Amino acid sequence: MDNQQITRIEEMLMAIPTKMCRNMEQRFVNYILKDISKEIAKHHFMILKMLQEKEKFYVTEIVQMLGITKSQMTASVDKLLQLGYVERWADTKDRRKIFISLTKEGSLITEKINTRIKERFHKDIDVLSQNELDELEKGLKVLNKLCMINE
Repeated sequence: MDNQQITRIEEMLMAIPTKMCRNMEQRFVNYILKDISKEIAKHHFMILKMLQEKEKFYVTEIVQMLGITKSQMTASVDKLLQLGYVERWADTKDRRKIFISLTKEGSLITEKINTRIKERFHKDIDVLSQNELDELEKGLKVLNKLCMINE
């Protein structure tokens, strides 16, 4: 193994997620959310997206996954309830545990936001050549494999 190469890879793996998240937030999510609805913030969309991927979550699961406080989550859920995007109910086995899930309106707004993000992404990625796209795909497959090691 080439230690210098390992060091370069390590540095890129540490720097790229921060740059990508900042870029996605500034260029995709915030821009698109402002255009679609002034009432939905980035963390609201993250909650909606999680609920789109899995039918329901305990509120405490989302708190842990997003790294936010319970009070922040309560305020977010209250806002999403007010907008009609989520519904909440107590677990029948343990009433202290609260589930949330998407409503039909929540699914529709989440899909609309996803579509706009994809449209914007396609515009941005258009600057890459076919060779660069091929290399990017190969690199992302390797990165995905690396991410799955601890799952």
